[in-house]
Amino acid sequence: MGYKLGAIPTDILKDDFEQALALMEEDGLEYADVESVFGKIPGTHSDAEHEQIKILLDQHHIKARCIGGFTFRNQSLWTMEVGDEQYRKTMDELKRQIELAHLLDCPMIRTLVFSKQACIWGGDGAEKRNGYNNTSWPKMLKLFERPLQMVEDAGLDLVFETGVNTVLTSGWLSRKFVEDMGSTHLKVLWDPANMLINREYPPMVYAEIKDIIAHVHIKDGIYDANTSTITATAVGSGDMTEYMADIARNLKRDNYQGVISIENFYIPSGQTTKEGYRAGVDVFKSIFA
Repeated sequence: MGYKLGAIPTDILKDDFEQALALMEEDGLEYADVESVFGKIPGTHSDAEHEQIKILLDQHHIKARCIGGFTFRNQSLWTMEVGDEQYRKTMDELKRQIELAHLLDCPMIRTLVFSKQACIWGGDGAEKRNGYNNTSWPKMLKLFERPLQMVEDAGLDLVFETGVNTVLTSGWLSRKFVEDMGSTHLKVLWDPANMLINREYPPMVYAEIKDIIAHVHIKDGIYDANTSTITATAVGSGDMTEYMADIARNLKRDNYQGVISIENFYIPSGQTTKEGYRAGVDVFKSIFA
């Protein structure tokens, strides 16, 4: 038996949610990450737009698996404080994301984490020059207390994505963050391709986070850490190719019950994300379905 498979409709067709769902239905992908629908990010839609999202999902027999929120994306730890205007706006968006999740019977909301900081801690004097006096980590925990409590009170899970330019660059840091926050409602959305640029390879990351993974994204690309360059490819044509079969086997061995979603960011020359998705979806299904 294969896994539950899904996709991110926005990454199939950015401006046509309904057509993206139709393509997913055609390909047998039954679960959607709800992101950037009607040109808006989750948390900024009206009630009427929420209802329309539900209608379109139901029409195409697609279940919402993750509300793809953008909480804390690309924000610095040092430009936000609990209770300031930016923080309150973020919490207002999260409140609306929770309402959408309940409407769609969706179990989890994605958050992103703050922008990358090369040194979180330092010692023997380095903490003064490179480690921000070792205050970054406790501040991030404090900033996440309120959103985690809101999602937990709503009976949902908060999942943070392993990103490219984020504070939590490694499997070890991701596990430490979950453990230090101390909630079973905080889990990992594992995007192994995102971690390659930081030389964090799927086997080592999986060993750290395998029991706290709630959702998985699969995309592909060619990664050059020395030049800080990512070149998108179709799924099955880049550096992730050598790892995907092992990922599938390991998740099966450990009885993973979540969804695996194809995330397309490949745009073939002169074409669109639709063609990029088409170029990789069969490989994705052959490995995971």
